[in-house]
Amino acid sequence: MRTATRVWSPAGRLARELAGHLGRRGIGSQVSECEGIALVGVWSVGLTVWCEWGPDGWRFRWSLSDASAPGPWRYTSCPCSAMETAVGRIVRLYTERYWRVYGAAPEGAHDRLTSPANLAE
Repeated sequence: MRTATRVWSPAGRLARELAGHLGRRGIGSQVSECEGIALVGVWSVGLTVWCEWGPDGWRFRWSLSDASAPGPWRYTSCPCSAMETAVGRIVRLYTERYWRVYGAAPEGAHDRLTSPANLAE
């Protein structure tokens, strides 16, 4: 009898690692992967983070723009090798969007990420 063995792509492994870091900070997400690219969807605030191969290696890439805002979208990226930096930037963006969508701090928000005014610091 043959058993199927799941082969994880580097993108999927990195996306799951990012999702784990976000989950430990109380941010729910969903990971999807296909054809060597993966994404972490934080659907509660309309945030999608791609994990993809770029000119300098594996990177996370996400939009800084709100989907409902007019005009061109602005994107940023962070090397996957700088996981904690990426997590910090994504948590700040999540908190900012959460405030905008729900008018309050995310449940379990801690340290200085409790109001939109602190996000600009």
